[in-house]
Amino acid sequence: MAKVLLLNPPGDRIYLRDSYCSKVSKAAYLTPPMDLLVISGYLHPRHQVLVLDAMADRLADRTVLDRLKEIHPDFIVSLFGLVSLSNDLAFFRQVKAALPSVKLIVSGDAGFDETEKVLRENPSIDAVLMDYASDGWLPCLEGDWENVRDAAFLTAGEYHSQRSIPARQYSIGLPRHELFPFKKYRMPFARSLPYAGVVTDFGCPFNCDFCLIGQLPYKLRPVGEVLDELEYLKQLGIKYFSFGDQTFGVDRQRTAELMTGMAARGIGLPWGCFSRADLLTPETLGSMKASGCDLIMIGVESGSQEILDRHHKGVKLETVRRAFGDCRREGIRTLATFIIGLPGETRQTFRQTLALALEIDPHFASFNLPVAKPLTPLKSRAEDEGWTISGRGDQSTEAGIVSGGLTVAMLKRWQQQALRKFYLRPRYLVKRLLSIRSLTELGINLREAVVIFLGGR
Repeated sequence: MAKVLLLNPPGDRIYLRDSYCSKVSKAAYLTPPMDLLVISGYLHPRHQVLVLDAMADRLADRTVLDRLKEIHPDFIVSLFGLVSLSNDLAFFRQVKAALPSVKLIVSGDAGFDETEKVLRENPSIDAVLMDYASDGWLPCLEGDWENVRDAAFLTAGEYHSQRSIPARQYSIGLPRHELFPFKKYRMPFARSLPYAGVVTDFGCPFNCDFCLIGQLPYKLRPVGEVLDELEYLKQLGIKYFSFGDQTFGVDRQRTAELMTGMAARGIGLPWGCFSRADLLTPETLGSMKASGCDLIMIGVESGSQEILDRHHKGVKLETVRRAFGDCRREGIRTLATFIIGLPGETRQTFRQTLALALEIDPHFASFNLPVAKPLTPLKSRAEDEGWTISGRGDQSTEAGIVSGGLTVAMLKRWQQQALRKFYLRPRYLVKRLLSIRSLTELGINLREAVVIFLGGR
């Protein structure tokens, strides 16, 4: 039995290194690290599992290093992200210097960006997970590196990266939520705390050309296992949860089975999810609402059909309008996500996006900037076309790809304009205040507003 520490490393900002999608928190929210939660399920009870979330606990490098030396694990499984990469790699060097015998395994979107180069240039890293929802890498915890799958590593200078045969289903057991500081996780839409995250699948079957997740194998978790986890969360005192799937509800029959099971087991907790407009039929929305669905995050991306088609979104604007209307009739809150500055964007298409955001009038709106993510067709095209790729990019605060006559500064101005136009409408502010149901929810909203508009932390 190995002693394995699951680590969300410290940082100079609030980094969300999660599910192969790293970004900087736009405000003060911090989501549970789903990668590490999934891995905790695989590890227990075969290994001793410990957790240190330096982001949630706001720990400095020195404090984390001191704790690592006290624990002295055999293995550290750590997150790392493209947006925090220089920060993370510098910290990993400190870890290896303090604990030279520890094996450091990392998981995150940075692992897909020239993986072999990452390993060769960073000897502090012993392996990179290529699929955190796989148990194929677990043999390394027993010293059996020959049978490791779904991880990349070096042996005597030779690069190894062998993938498992794609499976339709995967089972992780029961993630160890109680080991994580779950009382410190929060999201702007959560009406109550504590807040938790649960996954029912991995990857995404759709082909948006800007998304890394769509390039990964799509597989499903057993519904019964998900229901067991929800019962467990309720016993822990969780008051609100979200399904961390990149696209919830792809399989309608399975979704209906999950909704029925939640009702049968009396879960009774409010929850949110991320989905697509074309999956949200009135029948599906009705069953989701009946099982406690309180909010749906929907990827809209643009108010221009031409841009949606160019980037293979596969959704028509009339479907988007219908979905938001149906959610409103069901009494389900909505969050619309947009990307400002995708290739093909112009001042006119930006105005169309802003007009659509005001028309569909979701409860929340997230205006993001384009990023050239590893493995994506968008990144390949950007490199072929010679578009500007600015640093590593962060969809929350900095454009990572700039094309045409656009500039980084222009996209940032448009993002700020969209935020002000959407959130500072007097009618919206009144509606938002009237929708608040508790002092907890009021506190969450006020804190987020201060950070977004005044730059506080």
